[in-house]
Amino acid sequence: MKKLIAFLLSVCMVSAFAVPAFADANSDYIAAVKAYQAQIAAKEAAYTAAVQAAAQQAQAKADADAAAVIAAGKAAQAKADAEVAAVIAAGKAAQAAADQREAAYAGAVKAYQGQIAAKEAAYANAVKAYQAQVAAKEAAYTAAVMAAAKQAQAKADADVAAVMAAAKAAQAQADANAAAVAAAGQAAQAAANQREAAYAAAVQAYQQQVAAKEAAYIAAVLGQ
Repeated sequence: MKKLIAFLLSVCMVSAFAVPAFADANSDYIAAVKAYQAQIAAKEAAYTAAVQAAAQQAQAKADADAAAVIAAGKAAQAKADAEVAAVIAAGKAAQAAADQREAAYAGAVKAYQGQIAAKEAAYANAVKAYQAQVAAKEAAYTAAVMAAAKQAQAKADADVAAVMAAAKAAQAQADANAAAVAAAGQAAQAAANQREAAYAAAVQAYQQQVAAKEAAYIAAVLGQ
């Protein structure tokens, strides 16, 4: 128990002396951190100033380059405008020359078309005359063909009439033959019916005889 109390007292004394030491150490640390933060802030301020200066220099250079590019563009545009104006003037001159050539060509074409129209009119008249001759020949040929066709139709009608008459005669003969065959068939059927009736009667009589014999036999057997 005494040892425990002594241990506790020693712990309390150590704690009492350690608190001021820790407080002093914390103050030193805070001061060091503030000094470091001040150095960082100074470096950042210097870096920001350097960046801004570099940006201003770059902007000034970019403005100068842009001004130079714009000036060069204006000069190039002026040159292009002059070249376009020259091309337009040359095109107008070429168009005027082409218009003159087209006018001359149109005059020549009209003259040639007049010649062609005259030739076509003469050709059309010749074609009409030839067509009239062909029409007359076709009319005569058509009349001849129609006459021949009528003759052929008359002969064909006569041939058809002869064939129809022969067909009617053959049909009549065939009908007579069919009637004769039908009559013979009916007679044969009647004879066959008579034979079947006689055969059926004979069979029935035979069956009656057999039945009578069987009855007599049964009676004799039963009588014994």
